[in-house]
Amino acid sequence: DAHMHLDKALINEKISNRSGTLDEAIRIMGEYKPKMSIEDIKDRANRVLQRAYGNGTRYIRTHVDVDHTIKLNSLRALMEIREDWKDKIEIRIIAFPQEGIVENEEAFRYLKEAVEMGADIIGGIPAREKEPIKHIEMIFDLALKHDLDIDMHIDETDDPKSLTLRDLAEMALENDYIGRVSAGHCCSLAANEKEDILPILELVKEADLNIISLPSTNLYLQGRGDTKNIRRGITPIKYMIENDVNVFIASDNVRDAFNPFGNANLLQIALITAHGSHMGGEKDLQNLFDMTTHLPMEAFGFEKNLEVGNRANFIVLDAVSKPGAIISQAGLYGYFEDGKLCNKE
Repeated sequence: DAHMHLDKALINEKISNRSGTLDEAIRIMGEYKPKMSIEDIKDRANRVLQRAYGNGTRYIRTHVDVDHTIKLNSLRALMEIREDWKDKIEIRIIAFPQEGIVENEEAFRYLKEAVEMGADIIGGIPAREKEPIKHIEMIFDLALKHDLDIDMHIDETDDPKSLTLRDLAEMALENDYIGRVSAGHCCSLAANEKEDILPILELVKEADLNIISLPSTNLYLQGRGDTKNIRRGITPIKYMIENDVNVFIASDNVRDAFNPFGNANLLQIALITAHGSHMGGEKDLQNLFDMTTHLPMEAFGFEKNLEVGNRANFIVLDAVSKPGAIISQAGLYGYFEDGKLCNKE
């Protein structure tokens, strides 16, 4: 699961986003974060991880807020979680400056401290800034200093003019960060004509960027201002595949202020994507399955399990094909750890 927010998971048990908008989600989370204790964060994250593990997930990249409101509490909690779960799920932590850094020196200081403490990847969210390019530059400077990969929230908006993905790709090329940068959401691409975004996709491909589409959350949040022809907000996945762009799908939010839904189940995300992106053909469904399994694993440097000589850690789904696993929402038939069958339904 290439993009989660374990620190925010299940927070809708405590707060409610009445408008269902992204702006309110960010606002009420910002108000609530100072009240979040390390034990509370760990409790909610553990419950979601138990669900994810039961659904077959063995690798997770999670964004973790670090800023002037929560300080480093979420990071400390997730670092403990990362250690606790290391024998079952490999967790990589993305230090995420949700509240911005360009005009917030304190938040940027916490981001730098998070990197020094042991965050695996540096996140970002340029579209929330008055100077988005400055935000990207600051993140690249920090990443280059520490030799860390970058994973940003990009263009999570219906505004067709918001195209910081282009700036991100150009900066990756300028800094020779080929293959080391990821972009989540990229919703604004869906508000543009295909021929207009093709030059951006060419830059993305040249920089070997990874696009992480988050259909469940984006279907819920985007299009809120439309009164007709309501936009779905899902980045154009099929068009990206046609143009050889690295694109994956992931859970994003699980029952929090941004999305009241979610079961930490990638097969469910694949089915939602199939509906929302018109991907019902056999090849489409095979692609969706691969976009939750070996494709992100290879892009992010996780161990390829199904090769001779590797640890025999893998799951067995109760299905006879990739499309069948998605359509039937196949359950976990069993799983192996170090070559031993540990569970069988």
